Amino acid sequence: MSFEASRRKLFARINQGRKILVSGLLFSILGLGGAALSFLVVPVLGLLPGGREGLRRRAGGLIHRCFRLFVFALEASGILRVEARGLPGPEDLEGTLILSNHPSYLDVVVLIALLPGALCVVKESIYNSFFFGRVVRAAGYIPIGSSEEVLEAGREALRNGKALILFPEGTRTLPGKPFKFHRGAAYLAQSCAKILPVVVTCRPDLLSKGHRWYHVPIETCRFRVRAGGFFPFDPSSAINSTPHLAARQLIKALATYYDKEAYVSD
Repeated sequence: MSFEASRRKLFARINQGRKILVSGLLFSILGLGGAALSFLVVPVLGLLPGGREGLRRRAGGLIHRCFRLFVFALEASGILRVEARGLPGPEDLEGTLILSNHPSYLDVVVLIALLPGALCVVKESIYNSFFFGRVVRAAGYIPIGSSEEVLEAGREALRNGKALILFPEGTRTLPGKPFKFHRGAAYLAQSCAKILPVVVTCRPDLLSKGHRWYHVPIETCRFRVRAGGFFPFDPSSAINSTPHLAARQLIKALATYYDKEAYVSD
């Protein structure tokens, strides 16, 4: 190996070490910031006029702005670069079920940063978290509890014109594997007029399943978020079939869509 090649490799490793330190610092700030929002800011927001809806709107806007700042810091540090394409504006997303694949821990952070006003279905561990619980609950996010509770809360949010982010895989999935979606997303989709599939890719892999905060690649991750338009599904088409059959058909169609779109050449 030549001296120049050795020098480039050394500098690449030093840069990777810097990114790991920055990653640890940013995630620490995110956790502490979430606790500060939950215990210091949310109680104040609750005193402002507007009732429950006013609190939901302010808390959701606060999460959106904090996540935008967090993503900006990740980009400024060279850890990732977000590329968004085809996402409709907030007025076009009213009453829309936004479905996304889940290759990275950062998917929800990036999507909420890009989609102001959207609600999200989150894990119970997040919903009841010491750091984020109060602000997440104040924002009206929906915990993954029993299927019926999630479906009813999701239907209500969609009826009220909210955009709702849902990860139908239920967990982070390994890159390159076929998509397997839970039918709960399809049952929920049958009760809304608009479905927006969002395809997320991150290359090289960043915080994918099994990764920790310190698993930061040397290269800057290209974090792409693409929407190709609303999914052609007519809820009235399920009338002539059972909900179970309609859900199965929709899940199959969505899996085919993602298997094709997620691996389109960049």
